[in-house]
Amino acid sequence: MRKNIKTYQSISVESVINTANPHTIISMLFDGIFKSLSITRGAIERKELSIKSSQLNKAISILRSLQDSLDTESQPKISEIFYDLYTYCIDRLMEVSTSLNCSILDDVVDLLKPVADAWKEISEVDKKAGFELLQEKKTS
Repeated sequence: MRKNIKTYQSISVESVINTANPHTIISMLFDGIFKSLSITRGAIERKELSIKSSQLNKAISILRSLQDSLDTESQPKISEIFYDLYTYCIDRLMEVSTSLNCSILDDVVDLLKPVADAWKEISEVDKKAGFELLQEKKTS
């Protein structure tokens, strides 16, 4: 039964990604980080180190994906700030791997949550303008 649920969830996420716009995908990436960090906390508390490792690796991979998604050409200064933020979070998560210090997880969440919240609050008008710029960039 559990395997069927995981398969359904995987297919569900995959279908959302295939039809989602870039804004939705970034929001999903942030959600994935927070979920992984929550699971990491539980794994540390239960001393399930293999789960801790896999979830930390997942969060770090998502942060690297966010780094790769930055538009360094259009917004070099802003991209640099976010790149450095994500790098700092990656470094902190790597520290958690050896220290098992859950307060570091809180620090990372505290840094990323305002960014994720702001991303989700972008107005439809601004999203549309961003998509139009993205389309222009693809065609030029």
